[in-house]
Amino acid sequence: PDVNPLIEKHIKPLHSEPKPKKEIVTFWQVPRSGGTTMKDIYLCMGKTLADQVGGDPQFGHHEKKKLVVFQPEDANGASYVNVDTSNREGILRAKKMGLVKSGKVDLIVTGGPLNYAIEHLYDKSHKGRLLGLFRHPVERLISSFYYRQIATWDKGYRPQWKGMDIVHWAENVNEKNNLLVKTLVGKNVKEEVTEEDLFIAIRTVRYRFVVGLTDHMEESIHRFNVFMGINEGERDKKQCMNEYFGHGIKRDNSNSHPVIERGSPAWLAIQQKNEFDVRLYMAIVEMFYEQKEIIAPYAITA
Repeated sequence: PDVNPLIEKHIKPLHSEPKPKKEIVTFWQVPRSGGTTMKDIYLCMGKTLADQVGGDPQFGHHEKKKLVVFQPEDANGASYVNVDTSNREGILRAKKMGLVKSGKVDLIVTGGPLNYAIEHLYDKSHKGRLLGLFRHPVERLISSFYYRQIATWDKGYRPQWKGMDIVHWAENVNEKNNLLVKTLVGKNVKEEVTEEDLFIAIRTVRYRFVVGLTDHMEESIHRFNVFMGINEGERDKKQCMNEYFGHGIKRDNSNSHPVIERGSPAWLAIQQKNEFDVRLYMAIVEMFYEQKEIIAPYAITA
């Protein structure tokens, strides 16, 4: 296949005009790529999200048989639906409860089980849109290496990486190489990646994703807003955009760490292990500029 068949079947092509009232949007959250900020922006705008928060037992809605939209205390009015779309079990529960056709959710967030989510949450009469926010794979993995040493709150916490040489980590420890290509073609972490996989991954992103870049966050959000049916002229929406992109920008989940220079042994070691993801990313950067021409006319009619 030229495009991942599951995504092709259930996700509208980029070249078709968005109909935000009829199309539920899924955001593929790749770790350490700006996803936390993006979710915060849409929560600020009053949108209802489906992600792991919805299945958290502390809120007491995780076992209900019906879909419930709730606002956790101390979350500044952030609104969630009571399903966890970050794992397979939660995705099946969301399917059973009719998440997509319920109209109760504005943005579905998923990570590793991307294909599973697209296969089970959508169907032929309820097709959706896919948003992706992408960061250079080497930068992303460097960030992940340092973040996971300190992130006691995260299930990916790895205290044993503290003090470890990053070159040693890249060559011997890190198992999540070429994560983007593997996820896009439905391979697991341990499987090898081929040139054909890369070809399918590139075409899948090109024809079925609205592409955003972490390095161009504001422009990315402007584009996503078109597919979310958000009018940035409305006062509250404008306020949220200013909060994140005006002066004194919020950066909730960024983690300062040593700078690894491009071309250094650590950079090259990570790049070598992630050659396919790096090549995919280079193609995605080109797509980001190409998609501007496609999306611009939609923004006028939205």
